[in-house]
Amino acid sequence: MINFFRQIRQRLFTENKFRKYLLYAVGEIILVVIGILIALQINNWNEERKLVESEITLLSNIREDILLDTLDISFNLEYHRKFQREEQKLLEYLLGNRTSATDINMTDALGITLWTALHRSTFENLQNNEVGLVQNNSLRKNIARFYDFYYSALSKMHNEFKSFDLYEKKLPFFSRYFTVIPDSTDYVLKFPGGEDYYDHDLYKKAIQLQDPEGARTDNEFIFILNESSLFRKAMIDFNQSVLNEVRGLIIEIDNELNNLK
Repeated sequence: MINFFRQIRQRLFTENKFRKYLLYAVGEIILVVIGILIALQINNWNEERKLVESEITLLSNIREDILLDTLDISFNLEYHRKFQREEQKLLEYLLGNRTSATDINMTDALGITLWTALHRSTFENLQNNEVGLVQNNSLRKNIARFYDFYYSALSKMHNEFKSFDLYEKKLPFFSRYFTVIPDSTDYVLKFPGGEDYYDHDLYKKAIQLQDPEGARTDNEFIFILNESSLFRKAMIDFNQSVLNEVRGLIIEIDNELNNLK
């Protein structure tokens, strides 16, 4: 093709058709420029396509992480509700507002420390390396807000703040007024399971109230139990709020993925 154009230039020049030669040369330059622009545009399209594919992968991974975390959050929410219900029953019994303790699951009233392990690697990679990859500014802000506020607060409540470690607060009083039932088995935690979670169930012996009068007259125990029920309710409400936020964020991510695809 290059030889073909060169032959035309040479023929026009030797035939002393300078004007035609000049017009042809200009036309050839224009064709070259157009070719370069087309090549650049194709390259831009390819780069944009790669960016879109990377954005789809990133949003899909964040979506998967969040949905996996709902298993952990729902698990904690279930047990917080279970423990708080029995805590409240025990508190009512000790305050004289309940005549019998036979329907109280004392093992659940004591409960156990609940922790949370959330998937943050995809989001942290976004923050550190690909902050501009999510083109939808509103969605990018909502994802950052979700992780920076809701996930950070949830992690601190379960893993860091001593005031929310309700089991440790109650344990000294339960060891004082309760006893283990030798021939019983009462499961404590049944984990969600799967490759992303610890999948073993935990079991221990059930307990029963041995010294009801001592427990009733221990104002510190009643106070701690009352505070425990209050903090537990706060954790229940916050875990539920996080799940509500998840639903809205997943809808936003799905809409953006549909637009990108």
